[in-house]
Amino acid sequence: MAAARPINLKQEKLESQLMDEIWEGEPRLLVQQQGATTDYLLELSPQLRRAAARLRDDGVEPVPTRLFTIDHSNRRIAIYPLITYLSGRLYMPKYERIESIWIDSNFIDDRPTTSIDAVGFLDTYLPSGFIKEIGYGLGLTNEMKPLIQAVEKVSGINGLYLTKQGKTGRNGNFFHIVDQDFSNIRSMFNRITRIHQRESLKERNFLAHNEVLHRALPEEFPEKVRAYEPGTIFKLIGGTNAATTVLKGADRVALLEAVKGNAPSIAKRDPKEFVQLQKDIELVSLDGMIEAFERKLGHNRNELEWQRLFEVNPFILSMIFGYPVVVVQASASVGGGTLSGVGTKIADFLSKNSSTYNAALVEIKRPGTPILGAEYRTGVWAPSRELMGAVVQVLDQRQKFVTNIASIKQSSRVYDLEAYSVDCVLVAGRTPRTPEEAASFELIRSQFKDVRVVTFDDLLGKLILLREMLSGERYVSTVDPAEYETELDEGEFDDDGPNGEDRHEQ
Repeated sequence: MAAARPINLKQEKLESQLMDEIWEGEPRLLVQQQGATTDYLLELSPQLRRAAARLRDDGVEPVPTRLFTIDHSNRRIAIYPLITYLSGRLYMPKYERIESIWIDSNFIDDRPTTSIDAVGFLDTYLPSGFIKEIGYGLGLTNEMKPLIQAVEKVSGINGLYLTKQGKTGRNGNFFHIVDQDFSNIRSMFNRITRIHQRESLKERNFLAHNEVLHRALPEEFPEKVRAYEPGTIFKLIGGTNAATTVLKGADRVALLEAVKGNAPSIAKRDPKEFVQLQKDIELVSLDGMIEAFERKLGHNRNELEWQRLFEVNPFILSMIFGYPVVVVQASASVGGGTLSGVGTKIADFLSKNSSTYNAALVEIKRPGTPILGAEYRTGVWAPSRELMGAVVQVLDQRQKFVTNIASIKQSSRVYDLEAYSVDCVLVAGRTPRTPEEAASFELIRSQFKDVRVVTFDDLLGKLILLREMLSGERYVSTVDPAEYETELDEGEFDDDGPNGEDRHEQ
């Protein structure tokens, strides 16, 4: 397909100014007869060509260019799809690699000699699936564009040939498609388009009802919900290839919720399918996520990588809080301004309870962040400087958020967000290995009434527990134990950026 034009504000402004100067008349064809072939050149208005010249680097005005050819002796038509909109690329090929499309035809050899006759010829003899208006530069219709895109993936191809004989495939620098194959493809494309148009109409009807009638008169017009149609899930997750489909993020959560809601009836009517569904879909996705979690844990990945993992798998946050949450904004400004704009304080995640809309803040540190400091007395450890600093940091974020919530909601257009009792969660460090250290850690975090401290081992344990509950089998890690040991480097716990600034403040 044609390469997308880069955004150029100066050019866009110039194009807007030039549009008023463009002649509104119809394009026409110039006829050049050469023996057994006749070429038809597209002539656009002089105003349009002069305007295009001012957009070109060389300033040269484009001249009428061949749009199509009639090969009288071989009864075939060749079209050369062109760009016809105001652009510095006026008259250049419409597609990235396909320069011409040849079509075997049974036209009557009346040799059109005028522009009007030539336009009539195209309208009569170009097959369905082709643009027939010369002002649009010919070529395939929008519905058929994927065919061009597919053919252009074949190396060395610069032309397409619709043939009445032979077979579909490469032929030199042309890709041949037999008429019947082209007709079948066009029919399937059209059928897909009609299906999506019907689905789009249904969705628009639902939207119009819910957003207009239900919103204005909820008692008279109850909210409409799309009814489940059998076969929908089968098609969406790959049909007969469903076992090889890897679901991600919210899709995994939605599937788990659907199975959970239908579990009693599925287990009763189709117990074997229920077990198979658990193993082939849920466990494949969950095992992959647990493995990725373990590898990141072993390599002490930085905060941004963990943030991306939680964004892709938001249900992990729900496991942290113990209630369903919705991520409102990652890297959210909570100290004024908009959620995604420049502010004074940045929280890794701003979430909310999906039922009450109560806000929650999540701060993420590295797995290697020390959570215990020096041994204060025999068998008793004090909290680390890093842990205490992180706790104060998230409390400071909460204070700024509560103070500025009104302006945040107004400027960011997020109105279903409340600060009744903002939950604060700090994800940091690893669970201590010795009983004495673990005891000190539990005593420390139990005293933080406003901040819930969760280690990365806690999260991994929740994922593994979920996996074991779904499978009924004990989880065995596939990660090499050597990868699981975190190596700590001096200074790696700092939140400072490359220039010494705090990454949570802007």
